[in-house]
Amino acid sequence: MKKGFSSRGFEAIVENALKRKSITKSFGMGTESFEQQIYERAFATDNAIEIQTEDTLQKDIRRAFGRSGENSASIGTHPDFAHLVGTKDQEYHHISSLFLDIKNSTRLSFLYDLEDVVWIKDSILKAASETVRGMDGYVHRFMGDALLAFFGSKNKNRDDSIIDAINCAAVLESLMVGTIIPFLESRNFDAAYLGFRIGLDFGPDEKVLWASYGFKEVNEITATSFYVDVAAKLQSMARKNTAMLGENILDTIDFPNDYVQKKVITVKGERTEVEHLNKVYSDRDGLQHRYKVRELKHDAYRDLLPYTPDLKQEFPGTKIVSAEGIDFKCYAKDGENFKEYYSVSQSLKKNVDLQFKVLISRVSYKKYNFPLSVKFTKRNYGREAQLKTQAGVFQKTEIPVTITHQDITSGFFRGQTVIENESTSYRGLHTMEAQVKDANGQVLFRDIIGVYIE
Repeated sequence: MKKGFSSRGFEAIVENALKRKSITKSFGMGTESFEQQIYERAFATDNAIEIQTEDTLQKDIRRAFGRSGENSASIGTHPDFAHLVGTKDQEYHHISSLFLDIKNSTRLSFLYDLEDVVWIKDSILKAASETVRGMDGYVHRFMGDALLAFFGSKNKNRDDSIIDAINCAAVLESLMVGTIIPFLESRNFDAAYLGFRIGLDFGPDEKVLWASYGFKEVNEITATSFYVDVAAKLQSMARKNTAMLGENILDTIDFPNDYVQKKVITVKGERTEVEHLNKVYSDRDGLQHRYKVRELKHDAYRDLLPYTPDLKQEFPGTKIVSAEGIDFKCYAKDGENFKEYYSVSQSLKKNVDLQFKVLISRVSYKKYNFPLSVKFTKRNYGREAQLKTQAGVFQKTEIPVTITHQDITSGFFRGQTVIENESTSYRGLHTMEAQVKDANGQVLFRDIIGVYIE
């Protein structure tokens, strides 16, 4: 089995989930622990399990997105609003909401023993919650095989709360398709029908009210807003392993049309595009509101995630091509120095200098047919770029990369770096693609970095 993103992290979650079960069956099994039987079945194909902890998945996610530390927030009350517990105080504050459920999980009970169902569902929900926490989110509650999470805090700007939520949805899809399902199938569990269904939306400061619900002894701090409630509606509209995004999250971040699409359904044999939420709302004045919805293009957006190219190229629908010894990175000016910017990891302010670097290491010179050529392609999106007539595709001039005999024989030669200088100018998500060809014109490498701009 090919290893998906943080396979070791999900294995650690499963291993710990099984170790904590203490079920013993006596009918037809003597007194042997049933836990041990399902543990052996789950890991039967592994000769040895690398020792990991349950937070390995979160650590892998945070490392990929260039984040330090650990999100140790527990399930329940958002820490920024804990002071509202049991009081009549209320507070307005923006938030991004993510609602998720495990598609077709009910079928598990018809296929496998309940003990197996427990650890499978438990492991998947734990993986989902660790993904939320890895992206700086807060798990608000579990509801059977569903999960509600919030993204945003008083220490994080509005755009980054949206970016975290979108990235979380993309990572969850890649985790289910590339890690969870392959793991279960390699252990002889029929899992291809499983998947995440996700709904996402954003509520601005004036449209989200935090308050304490319930009695003094039994209460919950939660956010009241159409944009919180609609996340569940969007989730119910989502297909397996897709995320539905609401109009407000799309408009607030000025999200590019290249990374969303209209959901398509078949009604009486005819394909129909879904433009709006499947419910019309009337306000206090009797005006009707139709709410625009779009489906995240997972194949396209996944290519922007800060995974390694060799991992991204294993996913279906990808445009990424990896090559040993070649890498692509972005650096943003931070004070007097340049600091690595991890693709789509956060928003940058305007007028920040950027350096996009293709790194061709020494090992490449023994593997590929030189001279190589490097070509950068910039894509600008969004309303601001359109107003300045700077939206669209901008092809950069190909840059040759040559090598001499003296380079190869020198013990100090480590490779070459090709740099494309840019700066942040227009609000929204923009991308830079790097492509490397050999002397015969064959594409050796292709990767894409996305940059969010405030």
